Formats: sequence, structure tokens, C-alpha cells
Amino acid sequence: YAGWCFEAQPQQLEMVMKQLQHLNRLTDELHLLSLADAGNLVLDEQPFCLDELLQERAAWLMPQADAQSVTIAIQPSPSCPFHGDAFRMGQVFSVLMENAVRYGRRGGHLAIKLRYGEGAYTIDFVDDGPGVARHFLPEMFQRFTREEASRARHSGGSGLGLSIARAICAAHGGRISAALPASGGLLIRVHLPYDPGAEEKSAS
Repeated sequence: YAGWCFEAQPQQLEMVMKQLQHLNRLTDELHLLSLADAGNLVLDEQPFCLDELLQERAAWLMPQADAQSVTIAIQPSPSCPFHGDAFRMGQVFSVLMENAVRYGRRGGHLAIKLRYGEGAYTIDFVDDGPGVARHFLPEMFQRFTREEASRARHSGGSGLGLSIARAICAAHGGRISAALPASGGLLIRVHLPYDPGAEEKSAS
């Protein structure tokens, strides 16, 4: 009856809020992918340093990593200036770090290596988790794709994170790929073209 009412318990309200947050995030992710599909993903391009952004994203993720006893180690590098959308690239880095924490092994390790050469930055994210089946590698960056047999068995994610990372890298003229290191785990590699000379000319 319309006249009936009940007092919601705090646990129920918390569950509702979590579901609303999940739906909000899913809506934002699908909107981003639809813009990328249409070639309309607009970037707010500014100069920033990739190494500083990596450190910032790792610090933000630290509580989640600590909860899983996962260590994140970013190999020291010289300053790495870049021109692009810092917010979007931060999304890429967060997705890749969150994946390593969520799907890697408890008590595991994520090593991040950033280097520059031949007109591009290469950023490697290497974890020591269970990895994925080799046949799954080409499918990893498709939306709503999970490999239930290994890394995603305790997922909870939307299945869109890696698709978003690929779309943002592509919008920057870059690419993202996955491989299985001989030592085990998973390697995700981000490749971002960058010409320091072009930046200097545009600034003059």
C-alpha cells in the first residue's frame, strides 16, 4: 500500500549508494567510448610530465594496493615532458594499476618502467600475478571482455577499463598492447609518440 513506509537501514542505504556510483561510472565510461568511436573524444592538451603523473596515480591507489599487500614500484627516470590530456592519461594509468592490484596476486608486485627513445615514450606495467591465457591476449582490450578462468574470477569491474585505456592512447596517437613475460605475470605496454622539437616550435 502507498501509505506503508519503512526505515531504511544504514547497510541498505550504503548498498544503494554503491550501486548508484557504479551506474554513474558505467554511464561515464560508455559515453567516453561512444565519443571515441565517433572520433569526437576531445582532449584538453597541455604540457605535463608523465613521470609525475605516474607517481600521483600510484599515491592515489596506495590504500587499495596496501589492502591487497601489493607493492607498486616506479623505476626512477629523468623528467619526462609530454603534451596531452593529463586527466585522460591519468585515467589510463589508474586503469592499469587498478587491474594489477585487482587481478594480480595478493602480496604481489607491480613494476612500472618509463623510458623515451626513437620519438616515443614506452611505459611498461609488469605484474607477477596469474597472467592470462595466451589466446586471450588479442581480446583483452575489447569492451565487456573478461577471462573468467584466471585474472577476472573475482572481478567486480565493468569490463570497460582496458577499452577506455586503448581509446585514450589512440586519441593521443599512441597504442597499448599486452604480452606474457617469460617470468610470468602480465605486461601491459603503453606507447606514446612525442616530439620535443615540435613542442618547442609551437611555443615560439
